[in-house]
Amino acid sequence: MNKDEYLERIAKESGVPKEEIAGVYTDEEKGERMIFKRNQLINQLQKISPKINKSFDEIYSTEFANISSDLSEIMPLIYVGLKQAHVNKEELIITCGDLLRNSSNTVASSVQTLRCGFRLQSGILLRSVIEMCATVTHLIIEPNMLNDFNNDKIKSTYSISVANKQIPLFGKVWGILSKKQIHINSLHADWYPMIEYKDKEEVPVEVIIGIIGMVTMILRITTELTFFRYIDEHTYWKSEGDNKVSFIPPTEENIGWIKEKLKRE
Repeated sequence: MNKDEYLERIAKESGVPKEEIAGVYTDEEKGERMIFKRNQLINQLQKISPKINKSFDEIYSTEFANISSDLSEIMPLIYVGLKQAHVNKEELIITCGDLLRNSSNTVASSVQTLRCGFRLQSGILLRSVIEMCATVTHLIIEPNMLNDFNNDKIKSTYSISVANKQIPLFGKVWGILSKKQIHINSLHADWYPMIEYKDKEEVPVEVIIGIIGMVTMILRITTELTFFRYIDEHTYWKSEGDNKVSFIPPTEENIGWIKEKLKRE
């Protein structure tokens, strides 16, 4: 019996159309059969993910609200700052503003990835946010590098080192993401199925939520730096005169809930 004949037999016996069968596992001795259909991805995202989303929203309602609140505060800063930069035709600030807009979208996509049940993949997105924010910080500190950036001559690793000298949080978060999320390690050998969230005992999830909070804070810090002149109230920067600013480290009030999550690393 060739493959087509076998699939036709399986289709007839199971009622699953042949063209919908992606694969078949059969154990004749145990009388077991498993049919893999071609709509698994569609079912996962359309039927199963909404249930996982709901479980996340219930288990992590407080954390979800914290991240949403923090990210929402950044949106008007980017909007107003970028709008003014366009009025003033400031190429550097416009470029940085667009990077920040993409960063905010990437934070949102990281949250949604986690909400859908992808436990490990969320951090991969967050590292790109750190890279974009580091690049923005680098360009603000060294505006003469804009041409190099436009010609793809700036390496993100160098921007991280430059940004970390001004904002030490960059190095810490970059290190956590690289060690735990990006570089392959024993964590990736564990199986994390896309299932509903039951409680807060999943340490990797707790840690990634803390990292999302930290990355969102870094986005806020970078946004304030970029649009300092156009923002009336500052949380993380203060003017030192002569177009110079100094960094104000986060307070316990700003970072408290995030630290609690990261302690579980």
